[in-house]
Amino acid sequence: MEVFVLASGSKGNMTYLKVGNIRLFLDAGISYLKVKKKMESYGENIYDVKTLLITHEHHDHIFGLKALLKQGAIEDVYMTKGTYNNLSQDLVDMMPEIHLIEADLSFTLGEMKVTPFMLSHDAAEPVGFVIENHVKKMVLLTDTGYVDQSYYPLLSNADLYILESNHNPFTLFQSARPFLLKKRIAGEKGHLSNEDAAYLINQLVQNRVSKWVVAHISEDCNSIDDIDIAIVKALDDPTKVEVFYASQEGLPVIEL
Repeated sequence: MEVFVLASGSKGNMTYLKVGNIRLFLDAGISYLKVKKKMESYGENIYDVKTLLITHEHHDHIFGLKALLKQGAIEDVYMTKGTYNNLSQDLVDMMPEIHLIEADLSFTLGEMKVTPFMLSHDAAEPVGFVIENHVKKMVLLTDTGYVDQSYYPLLSNADLYILESNHNPFTLFQSARPFLLKKRIAGEKGHLSNEDAAYLINQLVQNRVSKWVVAHISEDCNSIDDIDIAIVKALDDPTKVEVFYASQEGLPVIEL
């Protein structure tokens, strides 16, 4: 399993995943030209990717969708009914094969088992994804105000977490952002704070050393130093997690 984080943050989110013969994109929140350039920098061909999974309909997750579909390489798109119903009609008209998925109902892609799970975010029907085969397991978990404990068994002991650590609450509420926006970000349908994310990782990583791609980091209401402090405070054993910090520039390939 190879994971390529193309971009992460409020300006756009997109990940490329290779598992065996399967190539897929997770979200399409950056421009087609940026995707193509990043894929070429990895030595990958954008036209080899036939499958797209969408977490939700917010702009930073579907900004590049129209241009990507115009190229004609994507053959299968997976999303919830709520996400589908909240896409613009011009996007719907361009769609190739659409697969409507539901939280907690797994489906297969080649050798992979994909399990969507419910998020708490101000979108129509947002989901995260657990993607696994007989060897490796990864979790994509961003854009949520909290994670229900009933999901802990599903999410536990993954080899890789792409998990948001969006903001430092103190910095957020001291910022010049409108108060309603601050409440939205910090609320149960907003984004995980550094403390929330570090606590969650401590609960989920149990019997192995996992990799954590810290995702969706606020550019003006967070810092790597603040995230590090939260990790040291929350984790029983910080050495059980190898940490990577994602940004709009993406990350080098992570091999599992």
